[in-house]
Amino acid sequence: MDTARRICYPVIAAIGVPVNLVAIVVLSRGKCGLSKGITRYLVAMAVADLAVVIFEVVFFQIVDAYRAYWLLPPPPFCLVHYVFCYVSLDCSVWLTVAFTFDRFVAICWSKIQAMYCNSRIAGWVIGTICVVFCIKNVPYYFLHQESGISTSGTKWKTCKFKDRLLLDPKFEWFSWVDRLLNPLLPFFLILFLNILTVRRILASSRVRRGLRGQRNGEKQQDPEMKSRRQSIVLLFTLSASFLICWATTTLVFILLRCLYTDLETSIRLFMAQRAGAVIQLFSCCTNTFIYGVTQTKFREQLKTMALYPVHILCSMGRQR
Repeated sequence: MDTARRICYPVIAAIGVPVNLVAIVVLSRGKCGLSKGITRYLVAMAVADLAVVIFEVVFFQIVDAYRAYWLLPPPPFCLVHYVFCYVSLDCSVWLTVAFTFDRFVAICWSKIQAMYCNSRIAGWVIGTICVVFCIKNVPYYFLHQESGISTSGTKWKTCKFKDRLLLDPKFEWFSWVDRLLNPLLPFFLILFLNILTVRRILASSRVRRGLRGQRNGEKQQDPEMKSRRQSIVLLFTLSASFLICWATTTLVFILLRCLYTDLETSIRLFMAQRAGAVIQLFSCCTNTFIYGVTQTKFREQLKTMALYPVHILCSMGRQR
């Protein structure tokens, strides 16, 4: 398992940093054919994913896997670093929930679509999520303490979790709330919203096909459904990616809390938990590839950005 971690986490970092930076630059240009509200959500998700890769993968998981404690910030900055790890991960997850809910409203609640699905509301939702989870994760600053670690005859000062808090009822309550907010509630919310969205799309499609068949007497493409297909495909692809990447972590947590029975089971669940942690972090690398596969204009903008240095060099060569 340690060997797998030493391979997987550097791969996640090597992929996650550049692809999220590319997504932020391309989406921020606003030329991908998406509404301003959707663009704000996607940019915020890319920023949160980039923060997860930097704080969680690079400066936590890789440091732990390779025992490179000299990369960790010294106390008390490492305490702040732990808070940033939890904040970035929570924001990444709940921004995905917010985007899913925004598309759910746009498809299923047409009466409030114009009022809710716009860039102003998107900005407020993104800001609220960031503020709420910054406040929610402040206790993690006090759940860690300064400690000393010796490696190869060298002593490093870093931070570790306060083990005595594991028996504290207040910590148990906080732990349950923390796990409820991430990953249990987001996982089932996204699953539930997508089920409702699919039902609505299927019902609307049957009705519209019937009406158009009565009017035209033949099957034709529905221009309204065709125009909505882009955001629908994007929604379902992002949601499916999130659900797949977080399924192992969610299932392991439920089993540990509800069905834990013996040591053999706990060892297997421990291994599954470590594997689930790696898989869930891969979700921070997938969104840019999803945009490239599902969004034609995103691919065009990506191609333009990639060819821009070539055009600059060619123009400089012609001037000479």
